[in-house]
Amino acid sequence: MNVSDLLKYCELHEWRQARSKATLRTNIKQLKALIGDEDIAGLHYTRLKRLASDLETYGGRTAAPATIKRKLDTLSNALTIATKMTNPDGSPVLLAKPTFPTFEIDNIQERVISDAELVDLFEVIAARREVEPHRDWTRFDALIRFLLATACRRGEALRVWPGHIDKRIVEGAARHFVIFQRYTTKTKKPRIVPLSPEIVAMLPALRLQAGNGPLFPFTASMLWGMWKAVRQDMAKRGHDFSLVRYHTTRHTTLTKAMKRYPLAMVSKLAGHASIQITADRYGHLSADDLVEMVDGLAA
Repeated sequence: MNVSDLLKYCELHEWRQARSKATLRTNIKQLKALIGDEDIAGLHYTRLKRLASDLETYGGRTAAPATIKRKLDTLSNALTIATKMTNPDGSPVLLAKPTFPTFEIDNIQERVISDAELVDLFEVIAARREVEPHRDWTRFDALIRFLLATACRRGEALRVWPGHIDKRIVEGAARHFVIFQRYTTKTKKPRIVPLSPEIVAMLPALRLQAGNGPLFPFTASMLWGMWKAVRQDMAKRGHDFSLVRYHTTRHTTLTKAMKRYPLAMVSKLAGHASIQITADRYGHLSADDLVEMVDGLAA
């Protein structure tokens, strides 16, 4: 069996409930292009190291280690499935899975978006809306505000449909909540987050446009192109957004929350599996954060 046939089988029969179909299809497309015709029994560590190198420069862009790892993980999962499959004569399709190369992945996000940068960011988006009416900059604006307000991940936001917005009475007042459903989150556990008044005010328009679809109907390629435009416009205003990603909105909100609220509450908002993860990733302090403490000790 070659790699293409295995990936096709997995996509049709094993990965039908995959969380991110778009990412999966991209991974499969690149793997097929690079090693699709090769026999899975002939794959070995050295060949996989060369594949990792090819993935790094695929399409003329340099991919990050985490991106390469995700694509290799797709192949690794497929080969694991192959070890459980048999040929028509009862013989195993693959006796053993080869050893895969490892990567040092640094997922710690340090960059936060300042209040001044946020002002310019939304001005940039508003300007784009005027000059590019063919792009849905209105819902893009709403997406960025939603990411900041809920501290959710981009993938989680893209899986929110109108039916995932819940209205409840809390202490005598009506409040809206967004429900990030089971298996759509990184921990594969459901999470419920209250919505700010700003987001609630946007809901009628978002629901009307969504119809029977998601609130934010963007593809990965659409979001990449729009964020690239935002980076260029922010650079013209003197802001270096080269290291700012969609995930930076999450880090910005959680970092601010860490300075004002108990760790347990921030961890609940983040949806982390443990408080320790929250403390490790978002509990860092800058020198400026220590000024008030040092002044108090010296008094």
